[in-house]
Amino acid sequence: MTQLINKYKLFGYDEIFAEFKVMENDKILPNKILLSGPKGIGKFTFSIHFINYILSLNEDNKYDDVKFTINKHNKSFSLMNNLSHPNLSIVNLKNNKKNIEIDQIRNIITNSQKSSFNSEKRFILVDNVEFLNINASNALLKILEEPPENIYFFLIHNNSKKIPNTIKSRSIVFKKNFSIRETISVINKIIDDDIEKLMHKCYLNKYSSIGELIFLLDFAKQNEINLNSIEIKDLLNLMILKKFYKSDHQTFDLIINLIHSFFCEIYTSTKDKDIFNLYSDFIKKINSTLKYNLDTETLFFEFKNKIINE
Repeated sequence: MTQLINKYKLFGYDEIFAEFKVMENDKILPNKILLSGPKGIGKFTFSIHFINYILSLNEDNKYDDVKFTINKHNKSFSLMNNLSHPNLSIVNLKNNKKNIEIDQIRNIITNSQKSSFNSEKRFILVDNVEFLNINASNALLKILEEPPENIYFFLIHNNSKKIPNTIKSRSIVFKKNFSIRETISVINKIIDDDIEKLMHKCYLNKYSSIGELIFLLDFAKQNEINLNSIEIKDLLNLMILKKFYKSDHQTFDLIINLIHSFFCEIYTSTKDKDIFNLYSDFIKKINSTLKYNLDTETLFFEFKNKIINE
């Protein structure tokens, strides 16, 4: 991760930002916050913006909490973006790793015992908290039970996956979601264009998050795919045929999301229980393949030959 975020402007989080700001001003900001919602809706980006707001309060080029914008000349954000701010520790999945490991949590525990810079608040941001392995989860739980003074935890949770109730119960949970229209509105502001003109309406459904749709746009552009003229079924056929699922983790996730959308589209139009059973069976196969590190090529070609091209 060479930089935290590439967008200085925050969209769609006005209300929750204002709520957090009031709590901070009233000195009642919880020191263990769990932000829960679908993957790709900007929970991590919001956390970086709000942490920068607090860390830059006494700086000349502080965070603009009216326009929800990071000042490009802000010293705190420059340090944050280079992963070198002394008052911010970030934990995330390492490249090619399936879980957040205990050594990563031990590192933040060690850092939390050091004195903070200028006696300011210190933040520990754990992204993808649902990927903590058992040992890492237990280590995090221990520090959550007895957090050091002036340490604030932001835990980012993809709510499609479970996390231990012990972690959830020791945190104040804030839930965030976007409707389809809100998702489209935020994306249009980010890309400064109309996404409904850039892709077929079949991609704009409840399974698609802001991050996923922007990634789909970028993927299509890089591979010269016209999303207006190709629907989900044919796009999946193409992606499996060209083995795009081997490209990277994000593209793999995109294919899985498109499979969800594909089944949803068919079941919505037909109400065929056999389709629902096919969907359930295939999702189980996906989960087993990921859990036991089985051959993904066999999985996707079975889907292509037996379901898409039946």
